[in-house]
Amino acid sequence: MTLLIPPRSARRAPRLAAGALLLLAALVSQRAARADGPAAAPPSTPPPTAPITVTAKLVEIPGKFPDDELYDYAYVMRYQVIGGPMDKQTIFVAHYKPRQPRGAIKDKMKSVVSGKLRSFRVGDVHKLQLTSNIKSVWKGPLVDEFAATDHKSPRYFALVADPG
Repeated sequence: MTLLIPPRSARRAPRLAAGALLLLAALVSQRAARADGPAAAPPSTPPPTAPITVTAKLVEIPGKFPDDELYDYAYVMRYQVIGGPMDKQTIFVAHYKPRQPRGAIKDKMKSVVSGKLRSFRVGDVHKLQLTSNIKSVWKGPLVDEFAATDHKSPRYFALVADPG
């Protein structure tokens, strides 16, 4: 008895045909989705966050601000919220170059940072507009002296800082 085995290419043909059909179906469904409207954002993209406005008392500046001439940076300070959606919570807020009055910022961050606050002193009350998505507005160095003792609490970035 002779056993006939088809050549290797003939054995692959059904699998190749099935793969081609699956690819074609995927392309057709993508084209149909585009015709209906814009494709949805991938699930890994975080939703944009709206700024949060709070009134808070500055309770701790953990050290000295670096010199502005050395580099651009944001400096983290501790606040106690006394009004707004996070009332009575302790929060950590990063401020861009806190040695400069908010209105005097003229570099690339002028379009991001604003307000009428001229200086930062423990005990002062500030009205802050914050974002929880720091990386969306600040990609430079973050001076965070609280990180060693509390690295789990969220950090916010101050978009607007006004006297409270």
